[in-house]
Amino acid sequence: MDRETEDFDPERGLVKRATMTPLACATLAALTPDAFTVDIWDEELHGQLRADTELPDYDLVGVSVMYSALTYQARFLGGFFRDRGATVVAGGPAVSAAPEDYRGFFDALFVNEAERTWPRFLADWLGGEYSPEYRQLDKPSLSESPLPRWDAVAADFPRYAWGSVQTTRGCPFDCSFCDVIYLYGRKQRHKPVERVLEEVRTHAALGAEGVFFADDEFIGDAGYAKEVLAGLVPLNRALPRPLRFFTQVTMNLSRDAALLEGMADANFYTVVLGIESFDAGALKEAQKHQNVRADLVGDLLRIQAHGIGPRGSFIVGFDHDTPAVFDSLHANIQRTHLPWVVVAPLQAPRGTKLWTRLRAEGRLATPRKAHSKDRGAIVLNVMPLGMTRPQLLEGFRDLVERLSTWDAACERIRGFIAGIQRPPQVREPEWPEAVTDRFLREASAAWALTPGERQALGDTLTEVRRTAPAMLPRAVFFLARNQNERRRHERLFTDFDAVLAAERQGDLVPDTQPVYVPATFATAMRDVFPDLFVRLSRDLPDRRDVPEASRDVLVDFVARWGEGFQTLQPQHHEFLRELCDRAVEARGGRAGTLEDAEEQALRTQARRTGLLEALLKDVRDELASWGP
Repeated sequence: MDRETEDFDPERGLVKRATMTPLACATLAALTPDAFTVDIWDEELHGQLRADTELPDYDLVGVSVMYSALTYQARFLGGFFRDRGATVVAGGPAVSAAPEDYRGFFDALFVNEAERTWPRFLADWLGGEYSPEYRQLDKPSLSESPLPRWDAVAADFPRYAWGSVQTTRGCPFDCSFCDVIYLYGRKQRHKPVERVLEEVRTHAALGAEGVFFADDEFIGDAGYAKEVLAGLVPLNRALPRPLRFFTQVTMNLSRDAALLEGMADANFYTVVLGIESFDAGALKEAQKHQNVRADLVGDLLRIQAHGIGPRGSFIVGFDHDTPAVFDSLHANIQRTHLPWVVVAPLQAPRGTKLWTRLRAEGRLATPRKAHSKDRGAIVLNVMPLGMTRPQLLEGFRDLVERLSTWDAACERIRGFIAGIQRPPQVREPEWPEAVTDRFLREASAAWALTPGERQALGDTLTEVRRTAPAMLPRAVFFLARNQNERRRHERLFTDFDAVLAAERQGDLVPDTQPVYVPATFATAMRDVFPDLFVRLSRDLPDRRDVPEASRDVLVDFVARWGEGFQTLQPQHHEFLRELCDRAVEARGGRAGTLEDAEEQALRTQARRTGLLEALLKDVRDELASWGP
């Protein structure tokens, strides 16, 4: 098992599991005709495939690439299976975000969602002729996504910490460092609620103990989320042993009492909360406006008061951050009693608004000797403003080590349990002392606890048993999650001194690859610019801002799509509309209306003023200033 998660089962004791069932592969299996025999090799469970791995011969191999850090392994798999005579294709978020990184290594690529393109490819392949690239242009309804086919991994379900069900795609927010909206859009699409419940029932029948709802923002549409919860609560109560649930939400959860109670009573043990920072300036810089609030600490404690333990995610290295951020963040994390914490240095994924800004400022660079083949290595690509890169890395490591001590983790877990004011209305099996004694005994041996660390865990369990015995399963769950983070940090920091030494030498490779304005861009813009001009003129509070807003839209568009742009496709039109809406929102505007005659007059003005030609020159000049 390549990256196991440690869990505790009251009957089996301490067990190691893969993190999550492979939802994408199971969905593709369901889209595959019965004439095909489908095998699924999950590298998370079975380990990375290597040249000496014994496998049967396959006619067709698909590689699902979740993260860009897996690019080298994906390319290896492409060559490995092609050498064995198979047709090899690749898709997934990493391929959709940067298909140019995978061309030439596979026979065909899938860009964006595959509910329609995968069946089309299979028909082409059976016919003996297929395209090198299949691109889904519009965003399909989730009602088109079939029930995942789990038979290829059904026997392994108990070996996973979480099953996986998706209820929505897309995110209504626009964080500067995130590329989700580019992949799945800002407007959320929903799976029919009964379909969601059917998938959860299937997981329970297959022996899953928990389900991760693989949404980027589970409560992005609060009304829909409440419908799902209204079905989950009775479903889970009817099971002999309730499932525990996990998903991703925003801080907006704290503002909706009905949502909080519904998630608690459905048995959401934990939620990923992208808190990022306690500094309002850093949050605004990251366009994390949903977290800028009068009492962030109080809102976090309100969520936890319902027995939902956040997996608090934080980023260090924002422009507002100085070396003082590490002590400040440590203090705030401890006082908010977050039972599960993840911290990472700032990174700028290609094509995001953060990448565009830092690229323009000449603040993107990577070490010349980056350990990029190691998906666990730290490879910074951002030049911080308030500290040096070595200071960022040293402060990050020190912060993580302080947060990871068992004294610190147990203090947070005890505080979380003590702060529960409205316990979840879920009946879970009681844990007698023999169960927690077994956990402590096995954890002490497996985790090599010192006597002091064993004492810290023992005291925590004793206190929880005395004050809130029904919360013992949650306390043990979060103790195990902290151990998983400690193990992840061990891998992360294995070669850390070498990484730090390379950073101190300052041998960096700036990202100066030019961002070109494609020759076809001007022609394409002449067709669409009147629409942009009308939209901005209609929605901006001051029409004098239309030229500047238009320029921002075009620069961001070329930065995201320029290198591979040929002709305008539906996804480009959608992205242009989103960029217009961002420009309007940034200037205090909102959607308006126009009479037909006024709209026609604006279209005529857009064609005759020569504004587009001036803007195109300005875009070329701006992008040329980004590098040689």
